[in-house]
Amino acid sequence: MAFWIRVQGVESLPIGQFTETDGYFYYWQASLISEHGHLPARDMHRWLPVGRDLGQTLNLYGYVLAYTQKSVSLIFPNITLYHVCFYMPVVCFCIGLGALCFYLYHTYGLLFSSIVGVLLATLPGSIERSTAGFGDRDAFCLMIGLLAVVTYLTSLETQTPRKRLIWTLISGLIVFLGGISWEGFGVFLSVIIVVELWRFLTTETEEGLDFYALWVCCFVPTLYLASPAYRNGYGFAEHLAAFVLMPPIALLAMRTIRYLLLSKVDGLRPHTRTVSLGLILGSATLFIGYVWIQQKTFADTTVPLSQNAVMMAMTELANPPLRYWVFRYGSVFIIGSIGLIVVYSKRHYDRTCLLIPLLLFLATTFFREPLEKYLFEASEVTFFFSIAVTCTGIGFLISAWLEKSNEQRLMRVVAFTAWFVFWVALARDAKRYDFFIGVPLAFFTAEIIDFFSDVLSRKVKEGSQQSVLKTCVASALLAGLLFLPPLGAHATRSIYAATRMRSSTPPRDVTNALEYMKSAVANTAIVAAHWTYGSQLNVLAGVKTITDQDTYLQNWIRLYHQHVHNATAEREALGYLKTHGATHLMLTKNDPHNSFLRGELSEVFVPVYPKKNLFSDATVKIWAIAYPADIETDVKYLKTGFREIDKDLRPE
Repeated sequence: MAFWIRVQGVESLPIGQFTETDGYFYYWQASLISEHGHLPARDMHRWLPVGRDLGQTLNLYGYVLAYTQKSVSLIFPNITLYHVCFYMPVVCFCIGLGALCFYLYHTYGLLFSSIVGVLLATLPGSIERSTAGFGDRDAFCLMIGLLAVVTYLTSLETQTPRKRLIWTLISGLIVFLGGISWEGFGVFLSVIIVVELWRFLTTETEEGLDFYALWVCCFVPTLYLASPAYRNGYGFAEHLAAFVLMPPIALLAMRTIRYLLLSKVDGLRPHTRTVSLGLILGSATLFIGYVWIQQKTFADTTVPLSQNAVMMAMTELANPPLRYWVFRYGSVFIIGSIGLIVVYSKRHYDRTCLLIPLLLFLATTFFREPLEKYLFEASEVTFFFSIAVTCTGIGFLISAWLEKSNEQRLMRVVAFTAWFVFWVALARDAKRYDFFIGVPLAFFTAEIIDFFSDVLSRKVKEGSQQSVLKTCVASALLAGLLFLPPLGAHATRSIYAATRMRSSTPPRDVTNALEYMKSAVANTAIVAAHWTYGSQLNVLAGVKTITDQDTYLQNWIRLYHQHVHNATAEREALGYLKTHGATHLMLTKNDPHNSFLRGELSEVFVPVYPKKNLFSDATVKIWAIAYPADIETDVKYLKTGFREIDKDLRPE
């Protein structure tokens, strides 16, 4: 069902196009890998004249696309790289969903896993970024994240040492793959760290330290050696090692210190949990100190906290309003939240340490609009992170410290709670991340459906038919969530999410211009254009570019607007363009209405598309640039703000 929903409407997409601009970026990467067998150290088709430093990117997805096509084409020769890129999001989502449902089937049963599977298959919020034609790596990252968490939980629940060793190695390998796939994979890794912190606080003895050490060794040294982004990262990769590699190392150090203290000092054994809590608080203090010291660098490198002009222009990084949650998740975001709070606190253990913090967290996230309108500025980042998130973290520590049970079922709940808190916190200020919250919402919705169906079936009937009645009640509750308008009826929007929430890009007028460049402009041409069209120019027009939606050098995007669109004189614009080696210039509806390029231009700008009689009223215009001999380049137009790049800048 999940696959069928996500391939609806593929016939309406033009051949060769995707529904997401980043889809062209990964198709471009996969094309380079297919042609050369590997990616170059620096991509000299974009961000010219510097080029894109591919050592600062995590490129596994491009390799997966390229080598999947090579493998599949051995059996099906007609399958092209475009076909693989087109359908890969659907395949990845279904693999991740299958792994999750298989795990829940073995731990909770068929009914519970079926509820989770049906919800994830039909939630519009889980569909939009996993449809055929999307092209981006979101579904791939979700799949790797699910596999990493599920295999790690399986390793903890396995009693046989040999099987636990195997599952630990599998999980460690998957974390390594995730670590070289996406800079944000540390959020999935944090789910596992939280589970281990829970075990660290709830156990009196050190158990499984050797397995945990082996798991850490599977990905920490290998990631450090495999990618320069972990060794000397800058830009978006500047804090990659600190947020991905250091937390598991810090936890390993804490567990080792506790083990040594308890084995050497007999007087500490009755106070094991207090020792654990002290070690965690000490590590948390060091982490907060690091964040405080580095806070200025987060402005340009941490997307949800970024307030610079480029990031604010991205609609996918906008704050989601209440209607956004309702449309994409129906009532599941409310039912799942209730399941998280009520069922978690009453069904699994009678403790309310997390009740108020979680209520505060949920209110300032999903109901921010009414709070802002009637009470206070709930969108204030300082308030959210200092009160809601901090209180949730403190509540977690207190709950774990006081907890007397360490049963497997409770650890699973802790894992999905951590998943929920981390991704909802990110989605709160950047709505593109809501794609990842469907998993815990479905899990806790299944929890509350299972809970109520169990209670109702016990009250109504006793005996062998009780399980049948429970299944019927659960199915009725699930059907209500799926189709009844008062309960959200999100399933009625599933096909719409697959076919209408994303349309093909670029639009027809831009596509025509790109097709013209593909046939009439040399592939050595360097085109200056709005940054969102960068990868589309590389793929569909076959030309080189100076900026793109990768936002690698955000300052260049700002300089382009400053010295081209807002130029005070033609020589200023020409100086900027010549410094970057631009041979052509493209103007679209995405560019400012008051742009310098919309005024009267001299014969230096030679109109080449469309024809002269159509040029003045065209929505897309392309000029060739015939630079006067006296136009000089200036290194100031190449300033990036990164010392790693700026120290070597030389204009062509």
